[in-house]
Amino acid sequence: MADNSYESTPHFRYTVAPRVFSQIALRTLPHAICTVREEGASDPHAVLKVYADPAGIARFHARPSGASAEVLKFVVDCDVEGKVTRYPLELRADHEPSQAMPAPPQDDVLQSPLYDSVRPALSNAEMLEMPDDKLLERGYPHRPSRHEVPRAFRAWQRVVSMPSAVLEPHTVTRHDIRHGKGVSIQEAPGTAANWCGFELHRSLKLTGSPTTGGGGIGLDQPYDWVHGRWHVPAVVGEFNRKTYSSLWVGLDGVETSDLVQAGTESDSIIYGNDFVQITLSTYYAWTEFLPQQPSSLQVTNFPVNPGDEMVVEVWIGNAGSAPTLSGAFGVLLLMNLTVGVSTYIYTPVGTTRVGGSEAVWIAERPTLLKPASGIFGPSPQLPDLANFASATMFDAHARKANSPKHQGYVPYFGPRNRQISMVGKNGDTLSVVTPIDAFSMRFDWKAFS
Repeated sequence: MADNSYESTPHFRYTVAPRVFSQIALRTLPHAICTVREEGASDPHAVLKVYADPAGIARFHARPSGASAEVLKFVVDCDVEGKVTRYPLELRADHEPSQAMPAPPQDDVLQSPLYDSVRPALSNAEMLEMPDDKLLERGYPHRPSRHEVPRAFRAWQRVVSMPSAVLEPHTVTRHDIRHGKGVSIQEAPGTAANWCGFELHRSLKLTGSPTTGGGGIGLDQPYDWVHGRWHVPAVVGEFNRKTYSSLWVGLDGVETSDLVQAGTESDSIIYGNDFVQITLSTYYAWTEFLPQQPSSLQVTNFPVNPGDEMVVEVWIGNAGSAPTLSGAFGVLLLMNLTVGVSTYIYTPVGTTRVGGSEAVWIAERPTLLKPASGIFGPSPQLPDLANFASATMFDAHARKANSPKHQGYVPYFGPRNRQISMVGKNGDTLSVVTPIDAFSMRFDWKAFS
């Protein structure tokens, strides 16, 4: 498409601090789908995709490699129902903004009118005495027993001791990306092409009575709820090539037809030349429920920044009820403790049977879905893994279904957990996971591909 077919706008010119991630927030039209690329570039792999929120704010982050007098020029093309508006963007890397190129404007998400209510912090007395149905009705997470599982209770206590702005989620279907099930590497058990993390399978138990000759080995209760907490890793990509990474928790996904999952995405690309390079990256929250959702749902109005502390819970249940595998919804709770916002997403179970055979805590390079060609469906492809350096997941625990009230919570590091490393097509290790303790694990990036 020729440049004169675009509606152009005045230039945005900003100074961004070297070696620091600065947020760039551009006002465009609500729900616009934007692409960011270096001026004059045409390589489709060298494009960053950004989704504007319902207020029309498109956000991404810029990190220069160092100070430079050179100005890097970009174009941001934002599409709303086929109408494209072009926003020229110029970035200069320096510690001192100038009048012609000021620092990017501050973007205080808590001033946005998109937040409908505030969930107040609970007092110590309310944490212990408020009935379960009142907690759920007011939007607080499920309360574990402080006596049976003190570690899980302390994690819950920390979350509810903070006020949280509650938003009505706005989601868009990402037809180009899927957070799928683990793709095992058959020659090497404990490795996958797209996953790194821990899978906690149902534990074994004795059945029958050995004294009467009826003893045997069976499976304990399945899982109906899973929890994880992490700081969103700042990522660095490759030169002129977009890289992808995500952290998430979920139920099922290994040798099952279903997978219920939610987490954060961190994608990145490097632009520039021999004098200065600028890393551009996007961060967002997403959910997905296989098989009825074959691609990811991005939550466009949920703020996510590098370093933000996230808590994510996934369970099967009914609106305002305790977890139960017979529930009508996959319930996905996203909480950003740093910004102080939270949202619930309810995805109908429909005809899918969620067995709860395992709970999973995963770092992933998601699958890219190219558009369908002819009679064939979308063509899947694994991208390069964004360099997230090291990321720690805390409070990793799950709940056994049909447990007594406030009980059944178990750490990820159980007797039947499986440790998975991510391996590239040539056998190179891309990411590994290491246990820190029964509730914490560390992910380490090793290679892009």
